[in-house]
Amino acid sequence: MTTAPTAHGPLDDTPAPLSLTAEQRRSFDEDGFFLLEDALSPTEVAELLHIVDERYAGYRSARDLGDQAFQMRNIVALDPLFLRLVDHPRILPLIVDLMGFNVQLRTSHADVRPPQPPADAAAELGAPGSFFPWHSDAPQWGWPRVAGLIPFMEMKVGYYLTDLSTPNSGEICVVRGSHLSTQPTDAEGQRPIDAADIVSVNVRPGTALIWRTQLLHALRPNLSTQARRCLYYGYHPRWIRPSDFHQQRPDVLARCSPVQRQLLGELGTGQSNYDGDDPDVQPVSRYWRPQDDDIPLKAWAQDLRQSQQQLQEQTPPSTS
Repeated sequence: MTTAPTAHGPLDDTPAPLSLTAEQRRSFDEDGFFLLEDALSPTEVAELLHIVDERYAGYRSARDLGDQAFQMRNIVALDPLFLRLVDHPRILPLIVDLMGFNVQLRTSHADVRPPQPPADAAAELGAPGSFFPWHSDAPQWGWPRVAGLIPFMEMKVGYYLTDLSTPNSGEICVVRGSHLSTQPTDAEGQRPIDAADIVSVNVRPGTALIWRTQLLHALRPNLSTQARRCLYYGYHPRWIRPSDFHQQRPDVLARCSPVQRQLLGELGTGQSNYDGDDPDVQPVSRYWRPQDDDIPLKAWAQDLRQSQQQLQEQTPPSTS
Protein backbone atom coordinates (compact mmCIF):
# COMPACT_ATOMS: atom_id res chain seq x y z
CA MET A 1 0.00 0.00 0.00
CA THR A 2 1.26 3.47 -0.87
CA THR A 3 0.91 5.89 2.03
CA ALA A 4 0.78 9.65 1.62
CA PRO A 5 3.08 11.88 3.69
CA THR A 6 1.37 12.91 6.90
CA ALA A 7 1.78 15.86 9.22
CA HIS A 8 1.76 13.78 12.36
CA GLY A 9 4.30 11.00 12.01
CA PRO A 10 3.80 7.26 11.41
CA LEU A 11 0.21 6.11 11.34
CA ASP A 12 1.10 3.20 13.65
CA ASP A 13 1.72 5.70 16.49
CA THR A 14 -1.75 7.23 16.37
CA PRO A 15 -4.33 6.33 19.04
CA ALA A 16 -7.24 4.03 18.38
CA PRO A 17 -9.68 5.72 16.01
CA LEU A 18 -12.69 7.56 17.40
CA SER A 19 -14.86 6.89 14.36
CA LEU A 20 -12.70 6.19 11.32
CA THR A 21 -13.06 2.73 9.82
CA ALA A 22 -10.19 0.77 8.29
CA GLU A 23 -11.73 1.21 4.84
CA GLN A 24 -12.10 4.97 5.31
CA ARG A 25 -8.44 5.19 6.38
CA ARG A 26 -7.37 3.17 3.33
CA SER A 27 -9.44 5.37 1.01
CA PHE A 28 -8.16 8.57 2.57
CA ASP A 29 -4.52 7.47 2.33
CA GLU A 30 -4.61 5.80 -1.09
CA ASP A 31 -7.41 7.63 -2.95
CA GLY A 32 -7.26 10.89 -0.99
CA PHE A 33 -10.96 10.99 -0.06
CA PHE A 34 -14.05 9.12 1.07
CA LEU A 35 -17.77 9.83 1.14
CA LEU A 36 -20.06 9.83 4.15
CA GLU A 37 -23.71 9.53 3.15
CA ASP A 38 -26.38 11.11 5.37
CA ALA A 39 -23.78 13.11 7.25
CA LEU A 40 -26.48 15.77 7.54
CA SER A 41 -30.11 14.98 8.34
CA PRO A 42 -32.90 16.20 6.01
CA THR A 43 -33.77 18.81 8.66
CA GLU A 44 -30.18 20.08 8.76
CA VAL A 45 -30.07 20.23 4.97
CA ALA A 46 -33.33 22.21 4.82
CA GLU A 47 -32.17 24.67 7.51
CA LEU A 48 -28.81 25.22 5.82
CA LEU A 49 -30.37 25.64 2.39
CA HIS A 50 -32.68 28.29 3.78
CA ILE A 51 -29.87 30.36 5.27
CA VAL A 52 -27.63 29.95 2.19
CA ASP A 53 -30.44 31.09 -0.10
CA GLU A 54 -31.35 33.97 2.21
CA ARG A 55 -27.76 35.22 2.40
CA TYR A 56 -27.17 34.73 -1.32
CA ALA A 57 -30.32 36.67 -2.21
CA GLY A 58 -29.11 39.57 -0.09
CA TYR A 59 -25.66 39.63 -1.67
CA ARG A 60 -27.09 39.16 -5.16
CA SER A 61 -29.34 42.19 -4.74
CA ALA A 62 -26.74 44.40 -3.02
CA ARG A 63 -23.97 43.55 -5.49
CA ASP A 64 -26.03 43.11 -8.66
CA LEU A 65 -24.55 39.65 -9.18
CA GLY A 66 -26.89 38.42 -11.86
CA ASP A 67 -26.57 34.66 -12.35
CA GLN A 68 -22.85 34.36 -11.75
CA ALA A 69 -21.38 31.88 -9.28
CA PHE A 70 -20.78 33.34 -5.84
CA GLN A 71 -18.83 32.27 -2.78
CA MET A 72 -19.41 33.46 0.79
CA ARG A 73 -16.35 33.00 3.03
CA ASN A 74 -15.83 32.78 6.78
CA ILE A 75 -19.44 31.65 7.02
CA VAL A 76 -18.97 30.51 10.64
CA ALA A 77 -19.27 34.22 11.48
CA LEU A 78 -22.37 34.73 9.33
CA ASP A 79 -24.89 32.57 11.14
CA PRO A 80 -25.07 30.18 14.14
CA LEU A 81 -26.22 27.39 11.81
CA PHE A 82 -22.92 27.58 9.96
CA LEU A 83 -21.00 27.73 13.24
CA ARG A 84 -22.63 24.49 14.41
CA LEU A 85 -20.98 22.58 11.58
CA VAL A 86 -17.45 23.42 12.71
CA ASP A 87 -17.64 20.62 15.31
CA HIS A 88 -20.46 18.51 13.89
CA PRO A 89 -20.70 15.34 16.02
CA ARG A 90 -20.59 13.00 13.00
CA ILE A 91 -17.59 14.77 11.46
CA LEU A 92 -15.37 16.00 14.30
CA PRO A 93 -14.24 12.48 15.35
CA LEU A 94 -13.12 11.86 11.78
CA ILE A 95 -11.16 15.11 11.69
CA VAL A 96 -9.37 14.23 14.93
CA ASP A 97 -8.66 10.70 13.65
CA LEU A 98 -7.15 12.10 10.46
CA MET A 99 -5.35 15.25 11.67
CA GLY A 100 -5.02 14.97 15.43
CA PHE A 101 -6.44 17.28 18.07
CA ASN A 102 -4.14 20.30 17.60
CA VAL A 103 -6.16 21.67 14.66
CA GLN A 104 -8.21 24.70 13.73
CA LEU A 105 -10.32 26.03 10.90
CA ARG A 106 -8.52 27.34 7.84
CA THR A 107 -11.59 28.29 5.82
CA SER A 108 -15.37 27.97 5.76
CA HIS A 109 -17.33 28.91 2.68
CA ALA A 110 -20.69 28.50 1.00
CA ASP A 111 -20.70 28.07 -2.76
CA VAL A 112 -23.67 28.91 -4.97
CA ARG A 113 -23.43 27.99 -8.66
CA PRO A 114 -26.55 28.85 -10.69
CA PRO A 115 -27.34 26.96 -13.92
CA GLN A 116 -24.74 27.62 -16.62
CA PRO A 117 -25.04 27.96 -20.41
CA PRO A 118 -24.48 24.77 -22.43
CA ALA A 119 -21.37 26.36 -23.95
CA ASP A 120 -19.57 25.81 -20.65
CA ALA A 121 -19.72 22.07 -21.33
CA ALA A 122 -17.80 22.43 -24.60
CA ALA A 123 -14.38 22.72 -23.00
CA GLU A 124 -12.57 19.67 -21.70
CA LEU A 125 -13.09 19.08 -17.98
CA GLY A 126 -10.62 21.15 -15.98
CA ALA A 127 -8.80 22.50 -19.02
CA PRO A 128 -6.69 25.66 -18.62
CA GLY A 129 -8.87 28.63 -19.43
CA SER A 130 -12.08 26.77 -18.65
CA PHE A 131 -14.48 28.07 -16.01
CA PHE A 132 -12.85 25.84 -13.34
CA PRO A 133 -9.40 24.40 -14.19
CA TRP A 134 -7.74 21.46 -12.41
CA HIS A 135 -5.89 22.57 -9.28
CA SER A 136 -5.08 21.60 -5.73
CA ASP A 137 -5.68 24.04 -2.86
CA ALA A 138 -2.60 25.87 -1.64
CA PRO A 139 -1.45 29.28 -0.44
CA GLN A 140 0.10 31.62 -2.97
CA TRP A 141 3.43 30.19 -4.20
CA GLY A 142 2.32 26.79 -2.99
CA TRP A 143 3.12 24.40 -0.17
CA PRO A 144 6.66 23.22 0.47
CA ARG A 145 7.23 19.81 -1.10
CA VAL A 146 8.98 16.68 0.14
CA ALA A 147 10.55 14.60 -2.65
CA GLY A 148 8.24 16.43 -5.06
CA LEU A 149 5.09 15.62 -3.07
CA ILE A 150 2.90 17.93 -1.02
CA PRO A 151 2.75 16.76 2.61
CA PHE A 152 -0.59 16.40 4.35
CA MET A 153 -1.11 20.02 5.42
CA GLU A 154 -4.89 20.28 5.46
CA MET A 155 -8.18 18.55 4.78
CA LYS A 156 -11.66 19.68 3.86
CA VAL A 157 -15.19 18.54 4.51
CA GLY A 158 -17.65 19.25 1.71
CA TYR A 159 -21.34 19.26 2.63
CA TYR A 160 -23.65 18.97 -0.40
CA LEU A 161 -27.08 20.50 0.08
CA THR A 162 -28.60 19.91 -3.37
CA ASP A 163 -29.07 16.80 -5.46
CA LEU A 164 -25.88 16.22 -7.47
CA SER A 165 -26.67 12.64 -8.46
CA THR A 166 -27.13 13.61 -12.12
CA PRO A 167 -23.98 14.31 -14.18
CA ASN A 168 -23.33 17.95 -15.10
CA SER A 169 -25.13 19.35 -12.06
CA GLY A 170 -22.07 21.33 -10.95
CA GLU A 171 -20.48 18.41 -9.09
CA ILE A 172 -16.86 18.42 -8.00
CA CYS A 173 -14.52 15.93 -9.65
CA VAL A 174 -11.35 14.69 -7.96
CA VAL A 175 -8.38 12.81 -9.38
CA ARG A 176 -8.03 9.69 -7.28
CA GLY A 177 -4.52 9.34 -5.83
CA SER A 178 -3.24 12.67 -7.20
CA HIS A 179 -2.01 13.64 -3.71
CA LEU A 180 0.68 10.98 -4.29
CA SER A 181 1.79 12.60 -7.56
CA THR A 182 4.09 15.51 -8.30
CA GLN A 183 1.19 16.81 -10.45
CA PRO A 184 3.25 17.83 -13.48
CA THR A 185 2.02 20.07 -16.30
CA ASP A 186 3.10 20.09 -19.93
CA ALA A 187 4.28 23.06 -21.97
CA GLU A 188 0.68 24.15 -22.63
CA GLY A 189 -0.23 23.99 -18.95
CA GLN A 190 -2.24 20.80 -19.42
CA ARG A 191 -2.11 18.15 -16.71
CA PRO A 192 -1.65 14.56 -17.90
CA ILE A 193 -4.58 12.93 -16.09
CA ASP A 194 -5.77 9.38 -16.64
CA ALA A 195 -9.52 9.53 -17.20
CA ALA A 196 -9.87 6.32 -15.18
CA ASP A 197 -8.70 8.23 -12.08
CA ILE A 198 -11.34 10.98 -12.35
CA VAL A 199 -14.14 10.51 -9.82
CA SER A 200 -17.29 12.59 -10.21
CA VAL A 201 -18.89 13.21 -6.83
CA ASN A 202 -22.50 12.62 -7.84
CA VAL A 203 -24.26 12.45 -4.49
CA ARG A 204 -27.58 12.98 -2.74
CA PRO A 205 -28.20 15.98 -0.44
CA GLY A 206 -26.68 15.52 3.01
CA THR A 207 -23.60 13.65 1.78
CA ALA A 208 -20.17 14.78 3.00
CA LEU A 209 -16.90 14.48 1.09
CA ILE A 210 -13.91 14.04 3.41
CA TRP A 211 -10.81 14.82 1.35
CA ARG A 212 -7.22 15.93 1.17
CA THR A 213 -7.05 19.29 -0.56
CA GLN A 214 -3.80 18.17 -2.22
CA LEU A 215 -6.06 16.26 -4.62
CA LEU A 216 -6.42 17.76 -8.06
CA HIS A 217 -10.03 18.81 -8.46
CA ALA A 218 -12.30 20.63 -10.90
CA LEU A 219 -16.01 21.20 -11.44
CA ARG A 220 -18.35 19.99 -14.11
CA PRO A 221 -20.73 22.68 -15.42
CA ASN A 222 -24.13 23.02 -13.81
CA LEU A 223 -26.53 22.23 -16.65
CA SER A 224 -29.39 21.43 -14.28
CA THR A 225 -32.35 23.68 -13.54
CA GLN A 226 -31.33 24.53 -9.97
CA ALA A 227 -28.39 26.28 -8.34
CA ARG A 228 -25.80 24.00 -6.79
CA ARG A 229 -25.34 24.90 -3.12
CA CYS A 230 -22.65 23.37 -0.94
CA LEU A 231 -20.45 24.19 2.06
CA TYR A 232 -16.75 23.58 2.62
CA TYR A 233 -14.90 23.54 5.94
CA GLY A 234 -11.11 23.28 5.82
CA TYR A 235 -8.95 22.22 8.77
CA HIS A 236 -5.20 22.40 9.32
CA PRO A 237 -2.67 22.43 12.21
CA ARG A 238 -3.03 25.38 14.58
CA TRP A 239 0.46 26.67 13.85
CA ILE A 240 -0.55 27.57 10.27
CA ARG A 241 -2.40 30.84 9.73
CA PRO A 242 -6.01 30.64 8.44
CA SER A 243 -6.99 32.17 5.11
CA ASP A 244 -10.44 33.60 5.87
CA PHE A 245 -9.79 35.56 9.04
CA HIS A 246 -7.15 36.87 11.41
CA GLN A 247 -9.32 36.74 14.50
CA GLN A 248 -13.03 36.10 14.84
CA ARG A 249 -15.32 38.85 16.13
CA PRO A 250 -16.03 38.94 19.90
CA ASP A 251 -19.77 38.37 19.35
CA VAL A 252 -19.01 35.18 17.40
CA LEU A 253 -16.60 33.88 20.04
CA ALA A 254 -19.06 34.70 22.84
CA ARG A 255 -21.43 31.97 21.68
CA CYS A 256 -18.70 29.35 21.20
CA SER A 257 -17.90 26.34 23.35
CA PRO A 258 -14.22 25.84 24.31
CA VAL A 259 -13.78 23.34 21.47
CA GLN A 260 -15.35 25.76 18.99
CA ARG A 261 -13.08 28.55 20.23
CA GLN A 262 -10.07 26.36 19.55
CA LEU A 263 -11.33 25.52 16.09
CA LEU A 264 -11.90 29.21 15.39
CA GLY A 265 -8.27 29.98 16.16
CA GLU A 266 -8.50 31.05 19.80
CA LEU A 267 -7.13 29.58 22.99
CA GLY A 268 -9.71 27.14 24.29
CA THR A 269 -9.53 28.76 27.73
CA GLY A 270 -10.81 32.03 26.33
CA GLN A 271 -7.62 33.74 27.52
CA SER A 272 -5.65 36.08 25.28
CA ASN A 273 -2.05 35.50 26.38
CA TYR A 274 -1.11 34.16 22.97
CA ASP A 275 2.59 34.95 23.52
CA GLY A 276 2.89 33.14 26.85
CA ASP A 277 2.99 34.25 30.45
CA ASP A 278 6.23 36.27 30.16
CA PRO A 279 6.20 37.79 26.68
CA ASP A 280 8.65 40.59 27.48
CA VAL A 281 11.47 38.18 28.23
CA GLN A 282 10.38 34.73 27.09
CA PRO A 283 7.68 35.02 24.43
CA VAL A 284 6.36 31.57 23.49
CA SER A 285 3.53 31.36 21.00
CA ARG A 286 0.68 29.31 22.40
CA TYR A 287 0.05 28.16 18.84
CA TRP A 288 3.58 26.79 18.62
CA ARG A 289 3.66 25.35 22.16
CA PRO A 290 0.07 25.05 23.40
CA GLN A 291 -0.80 23.98 26.91
CA ASP A 292 -3.50 21.37 27.42
CA ASP A 293 -6.06 24.00 28.40
CA ASP A 294 -5.44 25.77 25.10
CA ILE A 295 -6.55 22.71 23.12
CA PRO A 296 -9.74 21.34 24.71
CA LEU A 297 -10.12 19.05 21.71
CA LYS A 298 -7.43 16.87 23.32
CA ALA A 299 -9.53 16.26 26.45
CA TRP A 300 -12.63 15.89 24.28
CA ALA A 301 -10.97 13.09 22.30
CA GLN A 302 -9.70 11.39 25.46
CA ASP A 303 -13.17 11.49 27.05
CA LEU A 304 -14.77 10.10 23.89
CA ARG A 305 -12.27 7.24 23.70
CA GLN A 306 -12.87 6.43 27.35
CA SER A 307 -16.65 6.43 26.87
CA GLN A 308 -16.32 4.15 23.85
CA GLN A 309 -14.10 1.75 25.78
CA GLN A 310 -16.53 1.62 28.70
CA LEU A 311 -19.41 0.94 26.32
CA GLN A 312 -17.48 -1.91 24.71
CA GLU A 313 -16.72 -3.41 28.11
CA GLN A 314 -20.41 -3.26 29.06
CA THR A 315 -21.62 -4.78 25.80
CA PRO A 316 -21.96 -8.57 26.05
CA PRO A 317 -20.20 -10.56 23.31
CA SER A 318 -22.30 -11.75 20.39
CA THR A 319 -23.42 -15.39 20.55
CA SER A 320 -24.05 -15.69 16.83
